[in-house]
Amino acid sequence: MEQQFSIGEWVERRYDGKVGVVKRVQPGVGDAEGDFYFYVDLDPHRRVKAAEEDLWAGTTGAWRTHFRVHAHVDTSSRDCDGDYSGGHVDDMTVLERCDQFGDLHFKERVMGNVVSLHGEGTLTVSATGLHWHEQTEEGYRAAEVRWCEDECPDERPWQRDHRAESMGY
Repeated sequence: MEQQFSIGEWVERRYDGKVGVVKRVQPGVGDAEGDFYFYVDLDPHRRVKAAEEDLWAGTTGAWRTHFRVHAHVDTSSRDCDGDYSGGHVDDMTVLERCDQFGDLHFKERVMGNVVSLHGEGTLTVSATGLHWHEQTEEGYRAAEVRWCEDECPDERPWQRDHRAESMGY
């Protein structure tokens, strides 16, 4: 089994929703062989270092990632060669999942990837996502981002060249 969580990552205890930070990981033994034990400090803001008895231990099934947000990104553009569209899913990095404010850093990173600082456009932001649209010399460039916390099936990135498709390519 692949190790699910990293040291420093914020996790949530499944049975009561308490949130903490992974402090130690070790391979499982006995009934948990092939799994991992994750030792989590459920009071990560304490002023003194957590003692061993302050850590809650559980296998992979006892915990889930606290930050489950990901972004569905859809893009479209038009230039002198025609229309293009594409899409992909952006996930949080391990570094973002290990940061107390990682969800905000993730959203800033995604926004920075879709908003052009070299053009002029319109950015609309809501609690559920954002929309970017800019005029270019030959057409436009746009992106739609939807924040999602659902358990989505793996979505492969996709890309379309509409003019090439209409010509049979």
